[in-house]
Amino acid sequence: MNYLSIELQKTKRRGIWLVPTALFFFLMIWLGHSYTGSNGSSHTQYGWMDVLYYTPLLNAILIPTAIAVLASRIIDMEHKGNMWKQLETMQSRRALFLAKTIYGFCAVLLFSIAEVFGFLVLGTLFGFAGTPDWWALGLFFVQTLVISFNLYLLQMIISIVFSNQAVALCVGLCGSMAGLFLMFLPQCPILRCIVPWGHYGAAMFVGMDWNEETRKLVGFYYMRQDNGAVWFIAVWFIVLIVGGWLLFKNMDTDGYHFQGGFGKKNAVSLPQKPVRIPILPTELIKIKRTPIWLAFLILPLISALIGTANFLNNLEVLKSGWYSLWTQVSLFLCYIFMPPLLGVYASYLWRLEHSGSNWNMILTHSSAYRIVWNKLAVCAVVSLFTMLWLGILFIVCGQCAGITAPVPIKLADWLLFGFIGSVSVCAVQLFLSLIIRSFAIPIGLGLVGGVAGLVVTAKGFEYALPYGLLSIGLRANNPNRALNYELFLTSSVIFILLFYLLSVVYIKHNDVKTQG
Repeated sequence: MNYLSIELQKTKRRGIWLVPTALFFFLMIWLGHSYTGSNGSSHTQYGWMDVLYYTPLLNAILIPTAIAVLASRIIDMEHKGNMWKQLETMQSRRALFLAKTIYGFCAVLLFSIAEVFGFLVLGTLFGFAGTPDWWALGLFFVQTLVISFNLYLLQMIISIVFSNQAVALCVGLCGSMAGLFLMFLPQCPILRCIVPWGHYGAAMFVGMDWNEETRKLVGFYYMRQDNGAVWFIAVWFIVLIVGGWLLFKNMDTDGYHFQGGFGKKNAVSLPQKPVRIPILPTELIKIKRTPIWLAFLILPLISALIGTANFLNNLEVLKSGWYSLWTQVSLFLCYIFMPPLLGVYASYLWRLEHSGSNWNMILTHSSAYRIVWNKLAVCAVVSLFTMLWLGILFIVCGQCAGITAPVPIKLADWLLFGFIGSVSVCAVQLFLSLIIRSFAIPIGLGLVGGVAGLVVTAKGFEYALPYGLLSIGLRANNPNRALNYELFLTSSVIFILLFYLLSVVYIKHNDVKTQG
């Protein structure tokens, strides 16, 4: 346990515990919001079963990304300055692996306890009917704990193997999307059992009954537990514990690095060529062989597949062809996955500057204005590619869904103003990645921003937040929504200029810091 206390000492000022704390409050706010307004009474009527039905869906969306950030923060410090060698002189590999495993388990345990406690608080505040089903709450607690811990083990292994934490974070983002996708594929339950991110859906034991004609909630019911899911969860736990230990035990003292390609061992971390003045092509070179392209391809693809599946399963309601399909294809990508994806782009662009003494070299060759401008331009270019890729997927999915009508001309409008909104988010995320040297935290803040964009859009304040501009620019939930172009463009320009200048001022008025 002494080594566990060492882990606590190493991380107590790194803000690691802010990750599960922020996740908990976001879940509670999200759930609490559903019990207000016109539909609140119908939800509170079924209260206790309602939270057990909807929370696995929210967990599948939010927890994988949060755990990826958590594991990355715990492991990342060991990669800096090649601390693995030094640590081996002070403690055994078994103790080090065990300490980091227990540390993550404690974080997941406290979150799982807090989540159940939050249910009880919500039930008291909103007056849930009846009394809590303690057996059901206990089962939910155990499931959440084990599934989340399995994901932590997986993310910890990835963070250990790859020194570049972009790999682990991209896997977490793609895992979140995969888990959500599998929850919308009840026809393939085996996939939810096999894929660890799908276990939140596979382990659900509460079903919803609703009237197909009126589309209104009728009630909830308990389902028989899927024994296959239980076995797969147990097998994954054993594989991750044993496999993770064997991999860590046999790892070279230099560890594994991700530079210039997947799985290259002991690769050179820094380029051997002389440092040049940062220009746009140079910034693009930084990311051309990075795993962010994996997220760029997969996240919109999974979002499109989820949206298409939901569209085909609800044709009796979604009758507006291309317009209905757009609401389904863009919804989750816009609010949940696009902001942290832009956060990945931004964090990676600042990663090299935050390493070693690179700030000293860069500031002697270029001005703060040019440095920030180049990074904003590259982030905008990658965002443009993301929008174009989303448009292509939308057209292909529509053809596959059998929509015979012409592709709406408004698609260009949605993508264009979605792109402008995304540049506003890029400016914010670049500023956050500049002032926060951690690779993972700004990405987590991007996830928070996406949910905040959903909230402000629902309240009618979407022009007051960059993440809200992204959602209304894409018209994610309402393709026919009338956009105030003047206000939209004005807000976008203000946010872009504001955070651009804040980044410049920060560089000019802060001492250069080095980090090994």
